[in-house]
Amino acid sequence: MESGYNEQLNDKLIPTHWPIEHLLISSSCGERFSSPFVLEGRVKHLVLLLTSGLRFEGPTSSELSRANKEAIERGEAEAHYITVREGTPDERKIQIVSLPALTFDWLRDKYTNPDRSTDPETPVPEHVNTEILEVLENDALDTFTRMTLALPHIVTNLKTLNLRSTNGHDFNLTPVDFFHQVLPQLIELKTFVFTVGDIFEEADFLPLFYEQFPPNISTLRFRGPISLAKSEHWKKWLEAFANPKYLPNLARLSFVLDLAYADKEEGGRKRLATEDELKEGRAACKQLFDGLGSRGVVVEAFRDEWAEKSDSFDKVDERWEQIGGEEAL
Repeated sequence: MESGYNEQLNDKLIPTHWPIEHLLISSSCGERFSSPFVLEGRVKHLVLLLTSGLRFEGPTSSELSRANKEAIERGEAEAHYITVREGTPDERKIQIVSLPALTFDWLRDKYTNPDRSTDPETPVPEHVNTEILEVLENDALDTFTRMTLALPHIVTNLKTLNLRSTNGHDFNLTPVDFFHQVLPQLIELKTFVFTVGDIFEEADFLPLFYEQFPPNISTLRFRGPISLAKSEHWKKWLEAFANPKYLPNLARLSFVLDLAYADKEEGGRKRLATEDELKEGRAACKQLFDGLGSRGVVVEAFRDEWAEKSDSFDKVDERWEQIGGEEAL
């Protein structure tokens, strides 16, 4: 389902009798899901591609706007305006309504107000079909966190999870700590694909993230920033992966460190890695692979099918394998 120019979500119109197994929703923004295919986990494979601000509970955007207007009329909320054509005879004020701000206020009230119930709004169905979830770019980690809060019965049922966040648009609606707490609880998850960049405010968040991987996964595909190889905590990753008690069911591993970013003082935007940086990332990955020892883990190349399908996603740097040969998987 492609939302088109207006980025609206129209999942409510999907006929519920359709035998859908794979549902892809692309580019929709700032609305609440309505379809039982999503909210009740009826679809086996759900993909949220380049979406932003989608919600799985609470009022719709229209309901949020209406409630805000009524609160302003009662004097319980403040209206916000901008001035256009200032200094001309046509100068006037336009009222601005920020849906992300209204959404944030609603979520904050639900999960911090002791008088509010934090129980999920959607009743738990007898059977959940959703086993594969992919949330790709924009606020992917934030979206996944919101889904976990609203639909825990779906998230805890997942067998495969693919999260991709490399552009720094995350965590506008939920705290990063929520995401930090979720993954270790996914005890049914078997495959975890995680592509993540230097997007966290806290310097040690990603360098210590190896502790948060779902505990029972048999397949891990990880693509991250080269900065991880330079971290003082990289040694802990090596020690963890060398320990048979860490991710004890791990059988297949892909691990690449090829993402590079400008300094935070320069905006922190993604950039092309230098060859020396790629060599450093490749050497760090070789250390990790060598440390696997007799664990019997099969090391495989990282393949990103979405990057192969869409120009919106960067493929693994083509120099990666050239620099490291077979060791650069």
